[in-house]
Amino acid sequence: MTVETHVEAALDRVRDERAVVTEKQTAYGQFVREIEQLSVDTPSSTQATRQTTAGSIATMQSGGAGGVGGSDRCEEVREEFAATVRPHSTADVDDGETLLEAIAAELSEQVAMALAPRNATVGFTAGLKNGVLSEVTQRRSELRAMAGALDREAESLVEAKGVLDDVLGWIVEANETPLTELGFDELRSRHDRLAEFRDRCDGLARDRQSVLRSTTTGDGEAGIAHQELVACLYDGFPVAYPILSTVARVIEVCDRCQQAISAHLVRRV
Repeated sequence: MTVETHVEAALDRVRDERAVVTEKQTAYGQFVREIEQLSVDTPSSTQATRQTTAGSIATMQSGGAGGVGGSDRCEEVREEFAATVRPHSTADVDDGETLLEAIAAELSEQVAMALAPRNATVGFTAGLKNGVLSEVTQRRSELRAMAGALDREAESLVEAKGVLDDVLGWIVEANETPLTELGFDELRSRHDRLAEFRDRCDGLARDRQSVLRSTTTGDGEAGIAHQELVACLYDGFPVAYPILSTVARVIEVCDRCQQAISAHLVRRV
């Protein structure tokens, strides 16, 4: 008897995706360290009151202090992004996407516009630097949420695999002995054992449903709805819900085995 579980393949998919997230977290960490070390332009006293927060990136694009030094540092930011984050961008770096499009996809359109070469006269002000770091902070929070959600999914899969392997392993071994060779008490014992396995599968299904209804948060407002995560993770899989579909099939196997045993017990009464 063979039951294709898809759970092992799902676990491989989760581990691969977790590695991708870890690499991206490392890339953002490197990017932040480089940006934090960059000096900024000193705007005029009028602009200084308008350019001290991340929200003033748009204001900076209308003009102001800067010059060659600021332009060079904006270029440094773009180069650091290209060297660290871009290889892990949400968009495919091989699809013709420009560097500024990657920055817009990862951080924001506002940040990308402020760093664009055509805005060289603006310079790398404190507001722009804070804006870049603010967007990165949000992105890193989202990545922590994603990492936590993937860890939770991996734990759920490992738990499911343990239960399902136990049940299927026992059934395969038990089937090596034909029912005709078992006595009445042995048949009843096997029937009871299958009932226990069925209960474990029911519990596993309930636990899985609870996980699917959950949301994993990083810190702040970032959160990952587990149902949405699963839909993305297993896109293209033979089944949309590897654990639940396998549990349903294993329960059917247990039921068929119990029915066969019950028929033997009735004939022997």
